Amino acid sequence: MGGVYCERRPSCCQPQSNMPGDLAAHENGCVQLYSNKTVSVRNGRFEYDDSEISCVGHGSYGIVFRGVEVDTGRAVAVKKVTRSSVKPDELKAMKALQSRFLVGLIDICNRDVDTTYLVMELCDTDLDRHLKNVSVNGSLNDVNFKTLLEHIARGYQALYEQKIVHRDIKPQNILLQYANGTGRISAAKITDFGISRVLESDENNINDCQLIGANLLKTCRYDHQVDMWSIGCVLYQCLTGEIPFDERSLCRLFLYAAGGNYDAYDPPEFPSDKCVSKEIAALVWSLLDVDYTKRATPAQLYKLGLSLTGSDTLSEGYTSLDDDCSSNTSRDSA
Repeated sequence: MGGVYCERRPSCCQPQSNMPGDLAAHENGCVQLYSNKTVSVRNGRFEYDDSEISCVGHGSYGIVFRGVEVDTGRAVAVKKVTRSSVKPDELKAMKALQSRFLVGLIDICNRDVDTTYLVMELCDTDLDRHLKNVSVNGSLNDVNFKTLLEHIARGYQALYEQKIVHRDIKPQNILLQYANGTGRISAAKITDFGISRVLESDENNINDCQLIGANLLKTCRYDHQVDMWSIGCVLYQCLTGEIPFDERSLCRLFLYAAGGNYDAYDPPEFPSDKCVSKEIAALVWSLLDVDYTKRATPAQLYKLGLSLTGSDTLSEGYTSLDDDCSSNTSRDSA
């Protein structure tokens, strides 16, 4: 349910669906999204301007504004959503999470029968925009990649401990904080639990088998291994500046997974001009294993993610990240 909670201003002038009743008004055949009034939330604890200049993004079923906590002056993100779109499971998931590696929920306020406000942390940008607008050639440098890997591993561990499957991990749903206004990433936080699911006991079958994560085609299971696949895709893009699968390779992948023909699958290679260590490459390939029973688990991601970034104190048995490009590898030599 997080949406986009970052300090950026998209083009917010396009018609939106599923907006709260007073969000959009029609004038001369054009959609007017904003009332251009200051709105108080939670009896004046928070305020935001319902205006285009304060709009920082659109999320699922709502619009996000830059607001302020009045007493402290702290900047916050205020998401205005239709009350019917706020599901009990989502609130349960959000309230259960306490981690600085996840975008924090500050307050929930039901304004009336139609509108709910979610007050969240405000971040600087998201990973998708960083890769497109800040990074060189759409990839992360070594320092930023290590920070991202560590923080994703820690953030996902918090989800895993609460038995939460995110189900929509992608660059747009990883928000970033910069160090002192620079392009160096100081924090990466997972957000948007709009389609998250709290697992009850060992039951994780769903009726709607969606094509996200290779194991879905064969088993229709929607568990944490789906998120591991998504994280593998994100890490590959951050290392190479490219998405791991084009349309043709994706079709082959689905066919291999549906038929259980795992031996025919070759994971994406890393371009020869990219400095990717053997250990990092092996981690990404393990996350992109088409056989979900062999895919890296959340526990393995957490342990390796911290070890490979030098963030743990129990690194016995793991090899530290080698910055020497001579350690680059193809999968055959890994």
